[in-house]
Amino acid sequence: MHECFGQIGFGRVAVELIDALLGEHGAFNALFDTIENLAEAGGQLAQIESATVALAAELDSHATLEEEVLFPTLIPHLANDKLIAEMHAEHDEIRAGLERIEDARNIREAVDAVHQTLAVARRHFRKEEEVLYPLARQSLSHEEQSRLANAWAAARYVHIE
Repeated sequence: MHECFGQIGFGRVAVELIDALLGEHGAFNALFDTIENLAEAGGQLAQIESATVALAAELDSHATLEEEVLFPTLIPHLANDKLIAEMHAEHDEIRAGLERIEDARNIREAVDAVHQTLAVARRHFRKEEEVLYPLARQSLSHEEQSRLANAWAAARYVHIE
């Protein structure tokens, strides 16, 4: 494996940090669908809460990585930090929604919280995919991208040479 200009080598395919984050989005979308299907099929409250606990842990890890690694690196390249402030606020809104699902006292409350929270998460992901990530690709130097790729690899316990 090799690293080059902010890319993480996986065999013959090099993945940049943003590609790795997009890959995480793909996994989250599958979890979103699973939780929504549980809610729509009249799943048991315990099943929905259990799936949400796993989702919350993974989403928090993803958001924390963005907040501690990507956002601070990107801010100096922005005219203002309004976009980053929006991203932080949306992360907080998603975290609060996941807590509402976990704290639901009945299935109706859980289902409503699932729909609201996952709608926010999907809109947030779309904003990252259409605005934030392209901005990061365009704005960050190769050295910054390389540092971010190393930080992602360390956080995800991926060994790169």
